[in-house]
Amino acid sequence: MTAVRFLSVSALLSLLTGCAAARLSLPEGPGTPFPDYAPLFETAVSECRRVRTLDAMIRLRGRSGGAMLNGRVRAGLAAPGSVRLEGMAPFGAAAFYLVARPGEATLWLPREARVLRDVPAVDMLESLTGVPFGPDDLRAVLTGCLVPDPQPTAGRSYGEWVVVDLIGGAVAYLRPVDGEHRLIAGTRDGLTIEYDDFRRRIPRRVRVLSRTADANGRTQPLTDLTASLSQVNLNVEIPNAAFSLSVPADVVPMTLEELRRVRPLAESSAGHRDP
Repeated sequence: MTAVRFLSVSALLSLLTGCAAARLSLPEGPGTPFPDYAPLFETAVSECRRVRTLDAMIRLRGRSGGAMLNGRVRAGLAAPGSVRLEGMAPFGAAAFYLVARPGEATLWLPREARVLRDVPAVDMLESLTGVPFGPDDLRAVLTGCLVPDPQPTAGRSYGEWVVVDLIGGAVAYLRPVDGEHRLIAGTRDGLTIEYDDFRRRIPRRVRVLSRTADANGRTQPLTDLTASLSQVNLNVEIPNAAFSLSVPADVVPMTLEELRRVRPLAESSAGHRDP
């Protein structure tokens, strides 16, 4: 019986390992100088650089900020610095609304009748997703540009890979896909971002990863969050009214720390479940 249990556990672990998405193996080392990096990079980001507004349904799954996240969000983002997120629920009121534009942000939890104001949008977004992106950074990451207005400064090659350094410290990793180089990964702010499922050079799947070392020096995953985009509309007009909220007068103010404890997108509190 012990042997049977051991084999069953081993089989289960093998199955789970096989189902886990493999992480890209990015090139390391000095590489070979690549003088033609600028036009190659500009082609790779030509579509995402033109995105001024993004309207999409986003499916979030994975681990981030110390919690397992699992939820759907209706997102509208516009330059400069505007965002509207609605946490979708199978019925009834949305799990949350977050709206922001330059200089102001509001997060409303209709079911709890709580509201958070006077906090930067980047802090609200980090409390929801565990990832420290403000509205413009979120739009750049989701559309495949890695950072807002990416400016290349140097490039090097590693076989089929071309690695491009950007102003501000981000690094873009380009590799041929369907006959042309695409930005399929990047690093910024201690995070690795992977792109997949491209449609007209715009990714439909974005994976955000970070790692940390435990007490024994072993590297452990800290963030592994995948955003799958559907119903994508680019550069459609989003009215300014979308980035403001009419919140009922009887709601109770909350703090950022309380929002971090609530975590509307966490599996234990998300209003939507997939089988």
